[in-house]
Amino acid sequence: MNKSGPLTEPVAIAAVNQYFDDLIALADPGAVLPHLRAELEDYRARTLKDPCLMEQLNYLRGFLSGLTAAGIQTFEQAEELKLRLERGHDSRWLP
Repeated sequence: MNKSGPLTEPVAIAAVNQYFDDLIALADPGAVLPHLRAELEDYRARTLKDPCLMEQLNYLRGFLSGLTAAGIQTFEQAEELKLRLERGHDSRWLP
């Protein structure tokens, strides 16, 4: 499997979009943090462009830990999102 380049599989694209939709809904449910949303939308675009970059994976791991530290999500929610992120990264977002 080629590990570089943009996602082209519709299922993978849908999985990335669902992941970021879920993350944004959790991080900013009232849509009151435009800078946060812009940052996450940037990472959505980067993930769609190259889903295997370690820099993105590490950023998002830290972001999820920050949400837990800030009390925005529970440890269990963070672990579920981290697991989805890891699986997505490893499989190019294919089931």
